[in-house]
Amino acid sequence: MIEKPRHHFSMQLNSGVWNIKVAPGKKWLIIEQRDEVKRDVTILAVDYENKKIVWQNASLPEPWWINLMSVSPNSVSLKIFENTANPDRTSFLSLSLEDGKIIDRQAESEGEYTNQVQQPFQYIAGEPEFKTVEIFLKTRLNIIPLLGAEYLESHNFIFVSCYFGSPEVFTNLLGCFNKAGELLWQDEIGTNLKGIGINTFFIAHDYLFFVKNKTELVTFRIV
Repeated sequence: MIEKPRHHFSMQLNSGVWNIKVAPGKKWLIIEQRDEVKRDVTILAVDYENKKIVWQNASLPEPWWINLMSVSPNSVSLKIFENTANPDRTSFLSLSLEDGKIIDRQAESEGEYTNQVQQPFQYIAGEPEFKTVEIFLKTRLNIIPLLGAEYLESHNFIFVSCYFGSPEVFTNLLGCFNKAGELLWQDEIGTNLKGIGINTFFIAHDYLFFVKNKTELVTFRIV
């Protein structure tokens, strides 16, 4: 066991990261990028062990009203909204996990494989668990967290994502502590935020992942 997480790599992406899934059986991430100016979506696969993009597909049949839904051992499932006035009218599109090429359309999404991923617990201000996190952060970092926080214990480390500052300009701070509560590192992963997010970090295959300022994928090795 290492004494503290080691930075593995950072990758600057072209547009905002909307969703990330872990590919089962591979050390890959499947990422949904959304360019709000051009209003288009790109799906890409990143090999985080070898620090490279494996494939990316920006030639989807629907450029904007489409979302990453799930990843199976063989395919990536996307939901297409057929009628923006009626969100219930949807179809699904499959991409090959190996190369990102379109396989076919299908009636429904495949089941998602999530047993490889550790997601943090989210606590909202006013809940008893949030009060415990609030006291912890006051004593360790001398900050008063607002709105909510995410908390996860894994690999003898404690990870906390919290928010502080003023309304409409909140800062999202991610901190890593040892089991004695000693700070190992911290990073501001978002600024000028209007509210809080969910799953601001996660762990898979002994790696910590988070997105900094919406477009920078950051990975730490934690064993």
